Amino acid sequence: MDTLAVREAAADLVRMAEPGDVLLAALVRAVGFQDARGLALSSDARDHRKATEVIVEELGGSDDGDGTAVCGKRVGDAFGRWAVRASELDGARDLRVMERLDGRLVLPADDEWPRGMDDLGTHAPIALWVRGPASLKTVLERSVAVVGARAADPYGLTVTKMLTWDLAGAGYTIVSGGAYGVDAAAHRTALGADGMTVAFMAGGADTLYPRGNHELLTEVVRSGAVVSEAAPGQTAMRHRFLLRNRLIAAASRATVVTAAGHRSGALNTANRAAELLRPVGAVPGSVLSDQSSGCHRLLHEGAAVLVTDAQDVIALAGSLSEALDGEDEVQTELRVTDTMTPEQLQVYSALPARRGVDVPTLAARAGLSIGAAMSALGMLELGGHARRTDRGWTKAEPPARPV
Repeated sequence: MDTLAVREAAADLVRMAEPGDVLLAALVRAVGFQDARGLALSSDARDHRKATEVIVEELGGSDDGDGTAVCGKRVGDAFGRWAVRASELDGARDLRVMERLDGRLVLPADDEWPRGMDDLGTHAPIALWVRGPASLKTVLERSVAVVGARAADPYGLTVTKMLTWDLAGAGYTIVSGGAYGVDAAAHRTALGADGMTVAFMAGGADTLYPRGNHELLTEVVRSGAVVSEAAPGQTAMRHRFLLRNRLIAAASRATVVTAAGHRSGALNTANRAAELLRPVGAVPGSVLSDQSSGCHRLLHEGAAVLVTDAQDVIALAGSLSEALDGEDEVQTELRVTDTMTPEQLQVYSALPARRGVDVPTLAARAGLSIGAAMSALGMLELGGHARRTDRGWTKAEPPARPV
């Protein structure tokens, strides 16, 4: 087998797919990277039928509950979505770009592949781009995800630092999402304790996001690892943050939420961890603090157990080891994105705020077919969330809040 050719095909498929593309992942599992690329890019109706058959067969025993007809229609729609990015594919280039950044593409068959990803089943990533010297499989064997609000209060940040310092000192790898607030505090404290830390990105691993954490994430790359299932150059969008959260949950032996509002994105990570039967812990806070309401919600619903120090967390993580952004601000009002379909959310995330963009470019950014992008745009325009200008499509100005 030509290993380089396989990796180039894998790099192409990562760029072709949006993170979490269940259909393309099923095709890869069924026929391998090279044949999957050939079938996905083919314009031959016979290849489309073959791809549809193997995907339907691969997903037939899944928990997705799709009938053959429904799944077949989804595959048919997917060909249009994949074709939009066909002109962008250059796996050899992506491999060279990441190699210059001391990066690599890790495939499920590689020794470095973190076994926790396989627990995602049909939602497991196709491959992972990794920067940094740490071997994922090794460092994630003994790991804890520390997550929470970007706008964490001093109490939440203090607790984050206390827990992380002790966990890193006990030899646990600290996993988080590289964001402001709790994520940054967790990564920074782990580095200060000479511990290991891994950051999962919502955009390409070549661009360390957010920019304000560039220096911190550069330090993570030097001693640990920065990981992404997005292709180099792809930007962090709202829907990619939510999909990224499942990787954090799957990679870690346990997840701890140290500070979170009632609608914090950290709750999404905690819930994904619970779905994977990973232990989840939450740190209690003041009943008067908005930044503890999310933690209290997890405890009240039984999705997490109460933890107050590193020993509690170690006991939590040990139970599994032995057996083996959205937005974080508190919001009481309905967000404009809450009622959007997944395709509308992808298009909305890809829309620029000011400079207009044409439909084909927007479709490529969102990872949708042109028809699906146009349909989503129509609904967004009707809802007042997108507008057409002389230069193309942009986000609509949000309505003024009543005084």
